[in-house]
Amino acid sequence: MAARALGHPKSDPAAARAALAAMPWLARQSLTVGGLGYARFASGTWGSLPPCVAALLAVAVLPAGWWWGVSAVMLALLAWAAFGCERWGTRAEELVGTKDPSCVVLDEVAGMSIALLGHRWALRDGSEGLGWLWAALVTVGLAFVFFRALDIVKPPPCRALQEVKGGRGILLDDVLAGVYACVATHLVNPFMH
Repeated sequence: MAARALGHPKSDPAAARAALAAMPWLARQSLTVGGLGYARFASGTWGSLPPCVAALLAVAVLPAGWWWGVSAVMLALLAWAAFGCERWGTRAEELVGTKDPSCVVLDEVAGMSIALLGHRWALRDGSEGLGWLWAALVTVGLAFVFFRALDIVKPPPCRALQEVKGGRGILLDDVLAGVYACVATHLVNPFMH
């Protein structure tokens, strides 16, 4: 397959699945985030959702005062994503035959995890009301919209980072988009002030 240029359609999910079949199960499942990367439409958006779900679940189950626990979960997801992209990203590019294949969405997990770092989460504390849920949904929603927009637009130097070879190149543009999204979310989130 030829390299995919900006605006060109993504690779066929069936062809990508067949190409990645040569990789070990754990590598394949990690890079495609359990198969979300094979989505026919907006695979990057689907790949960005697991950290959002993890953050909302953590907010719902962590005891009061453990707001930092959500960031700990995000750091664990970030570590897994960085390791996976670094370890298996280059091989995935070789097998699929394109730079930063659209079926590889583990980099979206990294970027979205960064976007959700450092927020002072309102946890469910057993009190009446759903204020904690509203605050969590607004925070996750803002971070998600900012990250997806910045990942698609790729402000400088995100686009240049895509040119880095191998798994690191797959990862770095999303990491920086995640940093931008995190800062933007902290600045505009009404629950952060």
